[in-house]
Amino acid sequence: MFGWTGRTIIVDLSSHSITESRTGAKQAREYLGGRGLGIKLMSELANPTVDPFSSDNILVFATGPLTGTTVPMSGHYSIITKSPLTYTIFDSNAGGHFAKSMKSAGIDALVITGRSEIPVYLSIYDEDVDIVDADHLWGKDTRETTSVLKEKGNVACIGRAGEKKVRVANFVNDNLYSSGRGGHGAVAGSKNLKAVVVKGTNDTLIAEPEYLDKAVFNSQRLLQSNPVTSKGLSVYGTSVMVNVLDHLDILPAMNFREKFQDAGSISAEKLSQTYESTKTPCDACPLGCRRVLENGSPLPDYDALWAFGPAVGNSDLESIVKANDLCYLDGVDPISCGATIASYLENSGQVPDPSMLVQKVSEISQGSSLLGNGSLSVLSDQGKKDLSMTSKGLEIPGYDPRGILGLALAYATSNRGACYQSAFMIAPEVLGKPIMLDRLVLNGKPSFVKLYQDFAAVLDSAVMCPFASFALSENDIATLLSAVTGISYSSQDLLNVGERIWNLERLFNLQAGFTCNDDTLPQRMFSSDGIPEAEFKRSIIDYYRLRGWDDFGVPHTDKLKQLGITT
Repeated sequence: MFGWTGRTIIVDLSSHSITESRTGAKQAREYLGGRGLGIKLMSELANPTVDPFSSDNILVFATGPLTGTTVPMSGHYSIITKSPLTYTIFDSNAGGHFAKSMKSAGIDALVITGRSEIPVYLSIYDEDVDIVDADHLWGKDTRETTSVLKEKGNVACIGRAGEKKVRVANFVNDNLYSSGRGGHGAVAGSKNLKAVVVKGTNDTLIAEPEYLDKAVFNSQRLLQSNPVTSKGLSVYGTSVMVNVLDHLDILPAMNFREKFQDAGSISAEKLSQTYESTKTPCDACPLGCRRVLENGSPLPDYDALWAFGPAVGNSDLESIVKANDLCYLDGVDPISCGATIASYLENSGQVPDPSMLVQKVSEISQGSSLLGNGSLSVLSDQGKKDLSMTSKGLEIPGYDPRGILGLALAYATSNRGACYQSAFMIAPEVLGKPIMLDRLVLNGKPSFVKLYQDFAAVLDSAVMCPFASFALSENDIATLLSAVTGISYSSQDLLNVGERIWNLERLFNLQAGFTCNDDTLPQRMFSSDGIPEAEFKRSIIDYYRLRGWDDFGVPHTDKLKQLGITT
């Protein structure tokens, strides 16, 4: 096989057994890898009703056919599981250098099931896969763990939050890159899995090297000529979005009750003036949106700046940097962490305070606060569910759906909850890439949301950085994939792959107990100056019909048959 390795490793931590299977050519062609291969494996090996902390839940690490190649922005992998935060299927796209090592070790997918009786880590070197005692690592933060294990390869590990099964815990790989959101770190903690260390010596086989060189050159040119990627992300990283959203007057604050009035204190420019940092690009990335401080701490990106700044009414940059560092040390999602603290502040009536913020983050990251269960869980127990700014249990990030209506629809219909990366509507509605859409209208948005959702599923399965969508079209990705795999993909072929993945995820969630009633947003978003609720509900129905679903959001049998999905 070209692009794929054909190798899936299955580790049962309960029995400490390791088996391997072949990645089928049809499966690879129809689901690519990463997120797509992950949901395919989840649908085959996990019961959708499984308790996320059960030994029967599985955790999948997956590369894609573009991983380990020269394709720009392809240094990514996916982690897929059933989330303990949302109880949905949940994939996270992570960058860094771990992905290339996975692919170099000859791995399409690593499936982890069961629960070890003692703390362990997985050590992989090409064909050798070992389950190793990790008792000496338990209780260490991610930086300490990586320092101990890095001589054996690239490290993806959990911190103390994952060990304590904090539901907003994540993985951190290569010290600086997190697996994002959804509680994947907590699932690992429930399995007594501290880390995965991987090293390899193999190259990804390319079907048409000369064709790929030309396609890579063209992709590099598109990225360099696009002002969002070359002058925005490459210069400042995602923190550039602070001033962009402030300029549009859609920078939400105080648990979405206000608009932030002090953007200049936390802007990309202020961050750059205050802290010396160095670019740390992911493998094969020409942009380098990630920055690291002199002490090794990650510079906050937009998500963290918002979560520990505007979300909690804080303009103290030092406390934001400290809170973000705590999240990386202990493996915590900054968005859910900060947004949950914001809901706590509203519920308690407390005044925001930088020192209190850092203390709360510390309590969450060390598993000593119920806030680590997420805002929906905490507030529901107190009868204050309406103060939780979530969709399907996932906290809404710092892109206000009331001012970006296509994104509002994307949040509500996302298979993993309120995640802007499940359909990057920021590109057309805020940045005008590849075209500018009126962000304040719902009319016509269902078709764009479907398109961007399907395309995001393709990028997450190839596996590429989501920001590639700013400059590269589905046709560009099809060209790259065709050159690598030797399979002739058209842009429509890829969108069909994305649609297949999206529908299989939808089926998983439906079988897990979700319904059309979960495709919504907090009532606060429909206030008098917010989203027109009646029109929004009509747009949801329009979206269902575009997807080939019934008015209750259930895929029609003919649609599933068309996509080759059997139930």
